[in-house]
Parts: sequence; structure tokens; C-alpha cells
Amino acid sequence: MLMKNNRFRSLILFAFIYNCLLITSCTNNSQKPDVSAVDVKLDFRRFEKDLFACDTSRMGSSLTQLKEKYGDFFDLFTFQITSLGSPDSVLMQNRFRQFVSDTNLLAVYRDMEKEFGSDELTKQQLTEAFKYYHYYFPSRTVPQIVTMLSGFSYPVVADSTHLGIGLDMYLGPSYRYYSTIEPPLPQYLRNKMTKEYVVIDALRGWLQSDFLSDDGQYKMLESMISQGRIIYALSKLFPDAPDTLKIGYSSAQLSWCRENESKIWSFFVDQQLLFTTDPNLLMKYVNDGPTTNGFPKESPGNIGQFIGWNIIRSYAENHPDISLSQLMEEKDLQKIFQESKYKPAK
Repeated sequence: MLMKNNRFRSLILFAFIYNCLLITSCTNNSQKPDVSAVDVKLDFRRFEKDLFACDTSRMGSSLTQLKEKYGDFFDLFTFQITSLGSPDSVLMQNRFRQFVSDTNLLAVYRDMEKEFGSDELTKQQLTEAFKYYHYYFPSRTVPQIVTMLSGFSYPVVADSTHLGIGLDMYLGPSYRYYSTIEPPLPQYLRNKMTKEYVVIDALRGWLQSDFLSDDGQYKMLESMISQGRIIYALSKLFPDAPDTLKIGYSSAQLSWCRENESKIWSFFVDQQLLFTTDPNLLMKYVNDGPTTNGFPKESPGNIGQFIGWNIIRSYAENHPDISLSQLMEEKDLQKIFQESKYKPAK
């Protein structure tokens, strides 16, 4: 189990955003638990509101107030998300003054306010998701939620007690400023930067910071299973959400994967890829992209997570008494594979 620590975790592997109106593949939720009595009171804060309300003529005292209110998250934002921080207090004040006075950033902030300013739905959805989280992981921390304008840096960040959400990363695929970012954002990512996916992205990030190992020696199969386990957990935290949303494929891509599951698995077996630690190969098959190299254009990027998810589902079916917490905390991913008895139908 990978415990959170106080250092910054950049979690930018969240390319999983598709239009809800086009999603048709849903999870069977007949056995979802009743969490209505689970007591979760989220501490939900809007850092960007407080930041852009700062009195630029008294920036020193404004920053002191922000630090007092946000604690470690202020340092996370200042020194690592935006690099506005400095040991020179005057320089840091000037940098913040420039940040909140920048014409473009002010425009982005106003657009964020239009999209999210009075958005109670996001808070309600986060609360519901963390009810499920607390139900399945009662001993784990429910974080303080802090929204922010990240400067187009990070959709989600997490430390030991904070879950930060960069709302500027969810303003729609054709948002005017996305085309100005350098290096340019690829279209397949921009297509996924929409409001509907803020909540599931946030929970994915929190789960990843809990359970996704940083082990650089992961074999292909272990990386598949590790990612697939996150998707399986999301299916428990969002029992009514469509499968496409959890895995980040379009409905057409997911249908293609399901129709070709045995061929995908055979490819990894025949090419002897399951136990490779070659970073170039891992990048090719378990990292996001518009499609997966070596597969037809109908395939999604990160096709490996699809196999990993099915291995986890097979394992869960064969171990009905294993709790989600036990499954997520199991370190021996080879054991999970062996006991999954995974064998896709031809």
C-alpha cells in the first residue's frame, strides 16, 4: 500500500473526459451499498476566489491571511504548482501581484466563475463520492477539497490531507486559451477537459495517491493491473457512472476493446510484453494517447489498462469475500493475476 506523504504529488495522468450525452455503457449497480447514513462533511474551499480577492496594495498581509486559511496547501500552490514562491518576501509579493493582475489570468478566472462560481452540484457530487470512499475505506483520510486556478498546470494534485482541483483545466475542449498553451495540448486531451468530469477525475487522483505505486520497476502486467485496480475502485465509488467515464474511453473505443479483448490479450502474450520493464514499451501501451501504437485507429490510448481492469474484475469474481480495501492494499500484483484465472473469451 502506498501511503500519502507531505510531498507534492503531481497527478496529471487524467485523460479520461468524454461527453456524457454520448455515453451509453453503464455499470450494473444492483448491489451498490446504501451510503445515505454515512456521515461525510466535506471541507470545500475555493482558493482561487480568495486569491483573486486579495488587496494588491496590501499583498503581504493578504498572503499571510491566505497562508493562515490554507496552511500547507498555500505552500503547495505557491512553491510547486505555480512557482510563485520565493525566500525573498518582496519578490514573492510582486509575483503574486502580477499573477492576480494579469489580464489573461483574470479572464480565465472570470470564465471559471461563470462555469463554477455558484456550482453546488460539484460539491454535492464530491460529497456523495466520498461517502462511498468512507464506506469502503473507513480508516483513510477524507481530504480537504481546494479548487484553484493552476495556470493550466494540473487538473488534480494531492498531498496527505488536500485534494486540489484545477478548475481552469475543465472549461471545455474549445476553450479559447487552451490553444495558446505551449507546448500545445493535443486534441485528445482537450476533448476531455469538461466540467462533467471534475468529480471522477478528483477521486481518481485521490485513489492514485493512495494506491498507485511509484515503483519504476513495474513490469507491463503489474502496471496494467495497478491501473485497472484504480478503475475498478472507481466503479465502486461511482456505481451509477458509465464505464466509459471510469476508463476514459469513448463508447466506440470501449466497444472496440470489448469486441477484441481476446486479440488484445493475445497480442501482449505473443509479443512477450507482459513481463517487460522497458520504459519505452510501457509508455506505448500503458500511457494515454489518441490511440495505441500497433493497434487499429479505433483503439484507445492506454489499452493496457483495459486488460488490467478485466483482470481485476475476474479476480473479484473469484474472490467474493475480499473487500475493496483488501484488494487495493494487496501488494503482490502477480498473485492477483494468478488468482484471477483471467482468460478472455474468444
